[in-house]
Amino acid sequence: MKYFLTAAWSIVCIGVLAYSHIHWNQQTAAKAVVEPEIPQESSETNHTNYLALAENWPEAAKQDFKKALEEEKPYKILFVGSTTMEWEKNVTQSLTESFGSERIITAQYTYDLTTEDIIAENKQLELAAEQAQLVVIEPFLFNDNGKFKIDVTLANLTKMIEDIKSENPDTTFILQPSFPIYLPKYYSVQVEALKEYATANNLTYLGHWTAWPSINNPEIKDYLNKDQSSPIEKGYQVWAQFLIDYFVNKKAN
Repeated sequence: MKYFLTAAWSIVCIGVLAYSHIHWNQQTAAKAVVEPEIPQESSETNHTNYLALAENWPEAAKQDFKKALEEEKPYKILFVGSTTMEWEKNVTQSLTESFGSERIITAQYTYDLTTEDIIAENKQLELAAEQAQLVVIEPFLFNDNGKFKIDVTLANLTKMIEDIKSENPDTTFILQPSFPIYLPKYYSVQVEALKEYATANNLTYLGHWTAWPSINNPEIKDYLNKDQSSPIEKGYQVWAQFLIDYFVNKKAN
């Protein structure tokens, strides 16, 4: 009788273990069906994709952007210039669509002022307070034209950059001219001097004039209002597309 009970108990234990094993396998299989493993793209690969989009940027800006990606913080671009900056909306939209609003944020400051007014009113301190990692400046060349010589404009530009850097030492700067006009005189000399200034100070210069009709071609007047005081929509589209092509590397898509 003792041996019979022992044998019976062993059979029961084996049965329980077998049932438990089968049940566990079934549950695991069911979970595998309901919750299939989805391979996740590594953050490193994600970073590579976004850095490829930013391939054209200055090297310092790319490094700061990489750091922002790693720390999962937004990277801020500040656009600064005269009131003829209608292109900014399209550029910001393209940046948002390409990088995502959680990775790139933008701000815009426009002034209907000369560079002398900017410095006199300490507008550069407003710009510094934005704490942007990248500042794109159109340094009011058209506003200064006919009022100040280019050395005054460039001295004021230097003051703007220095004051911003004193608050944010790691800020990267990009320069671009104001819009082109038909048959400019001293204005074209100012633009060439700005380009030379950028080269001398190791700053990126975005020469968007190359995307417009030649300044000697009457066709360029079709991109400006009648008195050539600002671009019209056609001009803004050319200007915006040039900047979009720079900030969003098409080859990465």
